[in-house]
Amino acid sequence: MNKKSSRGFTLIELLTVIAIIGILAGIIIPTVGSVKTSANKAKSKVQFNQWSSSIELFRQEYGYYPDISNGSKKVNPDKFAGALTGRNLTGTTKLAATDPNLCGNKRILSFYSIADSELNEARDRLVDAFGNTDIAVFVDSNLDGIINSSDGLNATTAVTPIDGGSVTPASGKIDTSNGVRASSIFYSAGKGASGADIVYSWQ
Repeated sequence: MNKKSSRGFTLIELLTVIAIIGILAGIIIPTVGSVKTSANKAKSKVQFNQWSSSIELFRQEYGYYPDISNGSKKVNPDKFAGALTGRNLTGTTKLAATDPNLCGNKRILSFYSIADSELNEARDRLVDAFGNTDIAVFVDSNLDGIINSSDGLNATTAVTPIDGGSVTPASGKIDTSNGVRASSIFYSAGKGASGADIVYSWQ
């Protein structure tokens, strides 16, 4: 009677399989990370453009752009919510007519609806698709159709990535001489490794 012989993997075969898996992982993991970064960058740009469109609607209603910054050209989440939604950041409470966070939204109109994905876990800060809460904002304060140094735009306004630190726009990314033709512009640190990672609403 013939017995079937069972044969396991040899150590060499196992090491070969492990090596192949390691090589494939080395190829796939950076590719997946790159795709995710590109997707987050695209999502952030769409988000910022929606914000700009809402600010333009505000201007069409009131004749001026709301100042939604915190004084250092960064988005103030409470002013953003008040000016563009007429409510608090989470949307649960309509603001009183005297609330300074309305930024001139006297009729307490809603120009935008803040999605849950645009809030951090604590729901007290706005975030981009990377989770960054530090977002620069500039508006065309003199209504000349261009945002430039007269509106506070400069090439040195740094933004803080979610992991901390600080990144400044890469050289040549912000042309303060010619300015940017827009009603409002936003940018954040993106993945935050360097100034080259910054996500701009207008580029």
